[in-house]
Amino acid sequence: MDTPLTETVLTVRFTPEQIEAIDAWIARADPPLPSREEAVRQLVSGRLGAHGPSTVLPDFVTGRDIV
Repeated sequence: MDTPLTETVLTVRFTPEQIEAIDAWIARADPPLPSREEAVRQLVSGRLGAHGPSTVLPDFVTGRDIV
């Protein structure tokens, strides 16, 4: 029997500078451009897969590509 996919809704607050960094990352993405929500999922997933959870936020808030 297959287990149904479940998602958890997580509400996160971002500063205007963080939103600008996310938007800049989106603008550099290949079409079709992801939504902000999808961009955050991609950024977090890529960072967690690459370096573990302890290093997500420092690079994320500076706006550098981390995926």
